[in-house]
Amino acid sequence: MTMLKKTKTSLPAVLAIALIALSIAGFSYAHWCETLTINGTITSGEVKGAIVTWFCDDPPGRIDPGYTKDVGCCECWIDPEDSHIAYVDITNAYPSYTTRYTCDIENTGTIPWFMETPKVDGVTLIDGVWVDVDLDEDGLIDANFMYIDGETKQVDPGGLVEFSLRIHIKQTATPGTTYTFTITIDVCQWNLA
Repeated sequence: MTMLKKTKTSLPAVLAIALIALSIAGFSYAHWCETLTINGTITSGEVKGAIVTWFCDDPPGRIDPGYTKDVGCCECWIDPEDSHIAYVDITNAYPSYTTRYTCDIENTGTIPWFMETPKVDGVTLIDGVWVDVDLDEDGLIDANFMYIDGETKQVDPGGLVEFSLRIHIKQTATPGTTYTFTITIDVCQWNLA
């Protein structure tokens, strides 16, 4: 009799364990899944600018600014092949000769940008202040450059920024000398200002 009792007690326990195991197995087989996928594309914008106007106040045949004679002159032009490059040619300059230039840069890209302060041969100009530059690196200041307006103004695509540049020839400039310089202007994405 003792055996029968053990069998009766064991059988319900075995059945209960089997039912629990089957229900877990059944649940795991009945749990279905599906994977969904999202494909993405990012198209970045472009920071681009173009010099669209560039002119000076003393073209050939005009009286020198602030004087009564036509001695010096300047000519400005934008490279017809590349609107990222402009030229200035000052002819017959003399001590205290000063000319003023105006430039418009257009945002030809797809995102807003701002113009950083121009540099002359790596020397950063200061808005509204004459900055001395030694163009031939002989230790003497040959010219002063002044930049006016334009920096840190946000320019949206299709918009323009205008700034002025002044060049003044110093007393220490050497007669009969050709000086060269490079002005660089960076435009940077709008959210770095």
